[in-house]
Amino acid sequence: MFSFEPDPRARKRYVDKINDPRAKLFAVAISSENGEAQFNVSDGRHPDEDEIGIHCQEGWDLSGSLRKPKAHVEAHPWVTFDRTITVETMKLDTWRKENRVGDIDLIWADVQGAEADLIAGGTEALKKTRFIYTEYNDQELYEGQMNLASLLRILPDFKLLHDYGNDVLLKNRNLS
Repeated sequence: MFSFEPDPRARKRYVDKINDPRAKLFAVAISSENGEAQFNVSDGRHPDEDEIGIHCQEGWDLSGSLRKPKAHVEAHPWVTFDRTITVETMKLDTWRKENRVGDIDLIWADVQGAEADLIAGGTEALKKTRFIYTEYNDQELYEGQMNLASLLRILPDFKLLHDYGNDVLLKNRNLS
């Protein structure tokens, strides 16, 4: 299992929870470019933190994105985006080649509105990917975020298996 996380707070939570030698964490944001980019850091406290069982000791680190927040601040007013940090970015295709990864069974993409960036930087990797599970939103929570129709349009080799309401499971038509 390979994971990617640009936010140092979320990486710390990951390392504290995941103790499996098969899991490898990369401190990068998957993007359309190799290099560096500004990452919009999320903060705040979920009003129902105890009820949902998510405790972010150093502030809400689950909504940060390479994309600037747009309607997110109205939809979730308790989440703030008061700063940016510079993070390393890498194309999925570059990562796959450097790490000698062949076929990919599943990509679980939680990139907070940057789905188009992941797809643009992963055209070759996606040809070898059986399933994609990703978020979408019909409201532009982050600048340039795609809705479901746009997402399906730029992934013509994938068919929709199930829509979970802002999350979808897609299957590559070309792989069994």
